[in-house]
Amino acid sequence: MASVDTDRQQLTALLEQYRGGFESLDVAKLQALWDREYPQLLYVAQERARAIRGWVGISQYYDALRTHLERGSRMSLEDLTLDVMGEVAFAFFTYRFEGERADGAGTFTNDGRVSFVFHRKAGEWRAIHYHESAPGPR
Repeated sequence: MASVDTDRQQLTALLEQYRGGFESLDVAKLQALWDREYPQLLYVAQERARAIRGWVGISQYYDALRTHLERGSRMSLEDLTLDVMGEVAFAFFTYRFEGERADGAGTFTNDGRVSFVFHRKAGEWRAIHYHESAPGPR
């Protein structure tokens, strides 16, 4: 069994993969976060009225990023909370994304809050749930 410190390091690396994947709009890096076989995958994007369910929908969501964004220039994560509970872990953080719109309309920025749920599968942590929301009033 891995130590909590090792688990936290692995999960922190996954969150860095998420951050870097959005910053560079690297779809493969973002898709690699997920347990594609988990039957109840859920992705709640703040710009969508309905949750995306299952691997096919999540994969299509990431594939469509470049239809809306030309490039990412900066993605920062702050206020991180990370907890490991045996074979399940969760992370909460706030983010700020900055990039350029694909339609040439200029800069796109987005602030939000994220909760991720991960589970350990074959010794590796993989995402199974993602929920993002607007930051609310300051």
